Amino acid sequence: MQLWNSSKKFAGTWDDRLDGLFSCGVDYSGKTILDVGCSMGIVAYEIAKHRPAYIHGIDILKPHIGVARSIFLGSDVDSRFDAMSLGSRKLPSVLSDRYDVVLLLAVYQHVRRGIGQEKADRIFTDIISRAQTIVARVPDEGDIRLQSLIEDAGLTLSHRSKSPRGSAVLAYSRLTR
Repeated sequence: MQLWNSSKKFAGTWDDRLDGLFSCGVDYSGKTILDVGCSMGIVAYEIAKHRPAYIHGIDILKPHIGVARSIFLGSDVDSRFDAMSLGSRKLPSVLSDRYDVVLLLAVYQHVRRGIGQEKADRIFTDIISRAQTIVARVPDEGDIRLQSLIEDAGLTLSHRSKSPRGSAVLAYSRLTR
């Protein structure tokens, strides 16, 4: 009996996932970070090396959150990892009112596909409203819906880079809060 799908491929290496995050002009030091779709917390762990004040990760998969929590057991960085769907009614009460940096790394299109564009847009608009800075990875720059939500919330594009796998890393910042 086969217990895994051998034809399924991992979508990128950790280096691919980290590409552009530390060259996009965003300072993570002393900041509060929200990592939406944090998976197993590897990106958060690498950001923790830059000494943020706090990292909050959210992912739908409980086993991934368990790994993230384990990774941060020995960390000096204050952290919280929640297993929850972004479509959960509990989400607004779990989120802080404000984050210095919100990471939206190739997550919007998955949520939109799962719950529909209208609901995804409401959820992401709420998350974006809590951010001073957004770092987004978009697999297809031609699909500008997420970028439009970010810009409509008053954030301005400050950095764009292309990753080796073809996605784009976009950094946005809010001029006034």
